[in-house]
Amino acid sequence: MGKSSIWVGILAVMWGSFPAIAQETGQLGPTAQVSAPAPATAKPALAAARLDNQLSETVLHKSVLNYTLPAEIAAIAQKCAQHGVEECYFSFKSLENSPDTQLAAAAHLELALLSIQRGLVKQGLAHIEKAVSLNPDDPFTQLTKGWLLFSAGKYKKARKAFEDLFYLTADFEYVSSAKLGDALAWYFSGNKEKAASELQYLYTSNPYAISFVSFMLGKIASEMKPAKKLAPVFLQQALSHDEKNYAAAELFAQLAEKEKNHLHAWQYYATLYNLDPQNKKLAQKIEKYGRELGDKSVDYLFYLRLEQPIVHVMTSTPSELVKVALYANREQIPQELISASVMGSGTLLVQDEKLGEILRVPSYIEKTISFNKETGGVDLKDARGHVEFSAKRPFSIFLEKEKYTLLVRNARTENIFAADLNDKELKGSLTVVPTPQGFKLINNVYAEDLIPALLATQAQNIKQEAALTALAVVFRSALSQAVQTPKATPYHITDNDPAFHFSGINLIFKDLLDASKKSGAIRLTQAQAGFYTDCGVVTADSLANTASKPGYVFSPANVSKYILSNPPADLYSRPQDPTQWSGIKWIYLYEGKEIENRLAYKLNIGRLRAITPLRYTPQGRILAMRFEGSKGSYEAQTPQELAFILSAGTMRSNLFDIVPIYKGKNIERILVRGYDTGLGEGLCLRGADGLAKQGADYMAIIKYYFPQARILNTSTGTVN
Repeated sequence: MGKSSIWVGILAVMWGSFPAIAQETGQLGPTAQVSAPAPATAKPALAAARLDNQLSETVLHKSVLNYTLPAEIAAIAQKCAQHGVEECYFSFKSLENSPDTQLAAAAHLELALLSIQRGLVKQGLAHIEKAVSLNPDDPFTQLTKGWLLFSAGKYKKARKAFEDLFYLTADFEYVSSAKLGDALAWYFSGNKEKAASELQYLYTSNPYAISFVSFMLGKIASEMKPAKKLAPVFLQQALSHDEKNYAAAELFAQLAEKEKNHLHAWQYYATLYNLDPQNKKLAQKIEKYGRELGDKSVDYLFYLRLEQPIVHVMTSTPSELVKVALYANREQIPQELISASVMGSGTLLVQDEKLGEILRVPSYIEKTISFNKETGGVDLKDARGHVEFSAKRPFSIFLEKEKYTLLVRNARTENIFAADLNDKELKGSLTVVPTPQGFKLINNVYAEDLIPALLATQAQNIKQEAALTALAVVFRSALSQAVQTPKATPYHITDNDPAFHFSGINLIFKDLLDASKKSGAIRLTQAQAGFYTDCGVVTADSLANTASKPGYVFSPANVSKYILSNPPADLYSRPQDPTQWSGIKWIYLYEGKEIENRLAYKLNIGRLRAITPLRYTPQGRILAMRFEGSKGSYEAQTPQELAFILSAGTMRSNLFDIVPIYKGKNIERILVRGYDTGLGEGLCLRGADGLAKQGADYMAIIKYYFPQARILNTSTGTVN
């Protein structure tokens, strides 16, 4: 098949097969095959077993994976979670020569994975060869052999190992993983046409990998002259199925730059720079294209702009007062503004803490707050630029009547990428705090007025009332905990807190207000109130988001096996659209040089040589990680820090495994395969939505996800 024929075929599949059928019928394309065509030397019995194995809902959700461990392996695995990789490795070493071949095989399998994590590539390959020789009929061990050979850069041998897997099983879980490894091995060995052909199969058959496969097709297309114009099509597919696909957004920026589309290059580089503001190369791109766009460059960013308040009127519900610092950066530090405009849907009052009322502003009249570099103070100006009030100490802006709203518009900082500068409509009052380089804004708002806006940001696409109401209880409880926790700052939370991402009340709808009001008296006590968006089968709290429990127990090998597994059909967080699985199962490819660059913000470790998990939760979620390089090593001590180093913070959760892609001694790229979102603690939002669809009310959902919590009804004083 010629190069152009390959891409015509892929596009025909894209628009004529899987996605269209999936979206229209809720099912997968009827002609997609589970297994690849058999090798020319395939055994007849195997070929017969694999013929006409149609992709279906049953196939997609059936799992044949067994997590059972020999007692000795299970005991060591528990120590791994408690004491880290080093002790884990040497404990497994004590079993590698066991006369029990199954026990020895299991030990070598664990040792193979731990060796790769420690950068001991040759050692890892030796262990996996031994594991296969002791347990030759185990498909997972054979699959692992393929991936470890791929990791070592032995692409021809990796393809042979993946092909050998087809003689052991036709199961979708194994075959799709082997086919992905095969496609990547073809790509990294230089045969892009063959890689594209293999990826075409995955595009039609595996909804769990569709974003990553689309990205790889876009990457390949961008590198092949006959298909270059198709690259943006595939990348748009990748991002539409998973907006967290950092590599796809990065490639989009690079392609826009090559095509001399400077506006799009600016926008995509700006998006990346927001994620990684210390990146010097991105800063140079921003500066270059920013000069071309001029002073209005900020207007080309993806910011929400409002001409006037949208909500206008919203009845306030007196409750705990929450102080929300606006325009915070990734580190939760409120940024100093140099200007911002304010407008009320009702009369605004400007009040100095010592002078009292200074100014009354009629409704829908805009005033501008500006930092005055000459005086070091803050000026309040009218539409003509005339100064009406100046201050060097904090002052307040509030509404004469509580039912009205306040809009903050056109916020500006010296660095326009320092924070999300969307316009925000607010309830409550605004405190303006002058600083030596500008001013900060703090929104003082009742918790009950804030909750619907938090729901609007965090509960997109969730329509079940019980799920929204349960999340409202979580927000109420978490806000109460934040207010009651002593802090050195003059605010309780920021608008960029992962748990309290606040974009303004302009996003709320009636169902969100109703959900908040319905649960107004309910809050959790004696439990850390938290939530995450998507959940797999096993949560960090040892709950199961499905009635069909998989019997999962932790070991390094079982983590990889679990990540390989098909989500069961009755998973509570299962998406309605079968192509939208990225929140539950995901795959990303990251560049080693970019990881080295982000590590250099902390410590220059040279070329990356090993990525080693240091601490796990009992379920295998990674809590800390060591990055070893040619000049030293650095240990990331929190999931948030390691996610930033690996992915500029875009990685979905801390439940993942890594396939390092070596070139010689150095890690050139890493393939990250993961499950669900966040830390897996608290209420799973899409799981709550699924429980609600099954008839659970919001109290039942709360009890399900917080089984140890006490539920307080503040109106009656009763505790459940």
